[in-house]
Amino acid sequence: TPEGLVPSSDTAAHAYVYRHMDGVGGVVHTHSTYATAWAARREPVPCVLTMMADEFGGEIPVGPFALIGDDSIGRGIVETFSGSRSPAVLMANHGPFAVGRDARAAVKAAAMCEEVARTVHIARQGGQLVPIEQELIDRLNDRYQNVYGQH
Repeated sequence: TPEGLVPSSDTAAHAYVYRHMDGVGGVVHTHSTYATAWAARREPVPCVLTMMADEFGGEIPVGPFALIGDDSIGRGIVETFSGSRSPAVLMANHGPFAVGRDARAAVKAAAMCEEVARTVHIARQGGQLVPIEQELIDRLNDRYQNVYGQH
């Protein structure tokens, strides 16, 4: 590598996602504070905001714990995405991974993941969270993704 730069230890996970998820042209992994805190608790971020319904189509799910170094993180990421409409997943005790059709969309998903993780955390400090009903989540997501023109 030029100037002794070493690829990220997560490079294999990114490559695995590109190989196994059609239409993904960008993968972003962060250790952003609030999303990583949810990952540390192995707790999905519940869908309690309309912008989450719009952008994520439900909760931000948590994937399994995996050790860095082989395909297990990549496999866990892909499996977690497969059961969700969310463009971001939280890997247990690790942090968020976000995907998009290109790098810009993946960065947006990562930024939105941190924003909603922070907002929902703050909301929970004030009392009980009130989830949005699944039928309403579906309607909001369909409208935003297919009617509102976010493409």
